[in-house]
Amino acid sequence: MRLTAAVTVLVGAALVLASVLLVHSMSRTLLGRAETAARAEVDRAADALAHGRPLDDRRTVPAEYITVIQVLDPAGRLVAQLPPPVADPVAPAERARAGATRPGAVPGPGATGPGGPGGEAGLPSREHPAKNLVVASRTVRTPDGPRTVRAVSRLGQVTASVHVVQRALLVATPLLTVLVGALTWFAVDRALRPIESVRRRAEAISHSTLGERLPHARTGDEVERLTATLNAMLDRLDAGARRQRQFVSDASHELRTPLAAMRAELEISLAHRGDAEWRPAATRLLDDHRRLDRLTGDLLLLARVDDAPAPTARGAPVDLAVVVAGELPAVTRARPTVDLAPVFTTGVEADLVRLVRNLLDNADRHAATTVAVRLRHVGGGSGPPPRIGPPQGWAVLTVDDDGPGIPAADRERVFDRFVRLDDGRNRDSGGSGLGLAIVRGVAHRHGGTVTATASPLGGARFEVRLPLA
Repeated sequence: MRLTAAVTVLVGAALVLASVLLVHSMSRTLLGRAETAARAEVDRAADALAHGRPLDDRRTVPAEYITVIQVLDPAGRLVAQLPPPVADPVAPAERARAGATRPGAVPGPGATGPGGPGGEAGLPSREHPAKNLVVASRTVRTPDGPRTVRAVSRLGQVTASVHVVQRALLVATPLLTVLVGALTWFAVDRALRPIESVRRRAEAISHSTLGERLPHARTGDEVERLTATLNAMLDRLDAGARRQRQFVSDASHELRTPLAAMRAELEISLAHRGDAEWRPAATRLLDDHRRLDRLTGDLLLLARVDDAPAPTARGAPVDLAVVVAGELPAVTRARPTVDLAPVFTTGVEADLVRLVRNLLDNADRHAATTVAVRLRHVGGGSGPPPRIGPPQGWAVLTVDDDGPGIPAADRERVFDRFVRLDDGRNRDSGGSGLGLAIVRGVAHRHGGTVTATASPLGGARFEVRLPLA
């Protein structure tokens, strides 16, 4: 409603201003034409008298502009008049208002005369608008002496035309203002109706109903794009909420399992205490504790990685070849084949060590006999990094194994948290499902990517790309 009221007020003000300008311009134009016609007739009559020719009743301008052409002597007495006084169409009341009720009288004070207004040659004067007269006068020398020629114009048609326009505008301006206000209200209401529908629907969506979506407004304008953007935002919020709920559920499951095992081992150990039995129980408790500690560390690392991505420029140059070589002894089940080139990237060395360790641990767990590790660079150089400047290329780390591989449908899902492709969640099947999620989180935090594809060895290939220093 505020927008409609503002538009209506502005349009009304604009129409009033335009009406005033129109009436003013029309009045000036019509009066200007009457004055021009009066001056033309005065000049024609004055030239005829100056050359001793008699006056004639021929008009060179439209008749509606000129009513009377009068010739006066220096004393102000009427000498001649066209048309003659008997044919004067000026009504008695108008002549009375003009001060010209009898021949020879001067119409109105200051209308003409040798020393009065308009008395100078070619200089017209205008009576008060209420008298409806325009007087143009000129004094010339004739064979009979000085004579003043003046033209009296009735402005009845001019003022009548102006009054008609004024009355029309007085009616049309309010009507147009109301019409524009109604059209504005209708247009704004139609334009905002989809937004109001979206607002009501969005107001009804809560944390427990994030699966609902806003009505898609097929308007082809900004409203449709806004609806699509809000629905995309709801998709992200819904996905984040689902991941959070899944994370809490899986974390509780993973944390409760070793804790329950530790409690059972302790209870059994306490019930059958003995030196021969206590050492194996303590060993198992230590293994469960290490698993719990590793899982807790993974959760803390993921929470840190989930924070705002840290620009790689904040880290220090790291030699990936040294990092990979330092983690190779962790490959114990399979036979590693290595091809490392000296490649530098920028980042946090501890996080990059964890990335390489998780990749090698995953490959070693699933490989049949072989794990192939290769480090190279794409673009840029292989020497020490420059101290300044943007990245010149990519450091590419690939880890292949000859294990069962990853189905194409699961190659993106394996990077989700607590996702393991095996059905069981026992200790023999591997880790907790956070290793590859940490790999992707660290890679993204360092401005890189990680993908899973098929390996030439027959298993899975994980390829990490990090920007060169």
